[in-house]
Amino acid sequence: AFSPNNDGNNDDFCLEGWNVCVKTFIVHIYDRWGEEVFKSVDPDFCWDGTYKGKPMDAAVFVYYIEAELITSEEIIRKGNISLIR
Repeated sequence: AFSPNNDGNNDDFCLEGWNVCVKTFIVHIYDRWGEEVFKSVDPDFCWDGTYKGKPMDAAVFVYYIEAELITSEEIIRKGNISLIR
């Protein structure tokens, strides 16, 4: 969970450390209706909980990550992330 309320604590959904072990990376974040609200090919991405420049309401989102490691192993990760306001 993350709470983008500008209090300096847990304001973004970020992943760290992927940049040292991947050749390719893509993350998609979808709302509960399946609309893509965020996408990045940067393994050091951070999502601030906005879509088209506007803050999203509190909700549960789905993330889907596809990556290829430097060892050529393919990785798929998926799960939920809660945005709390």
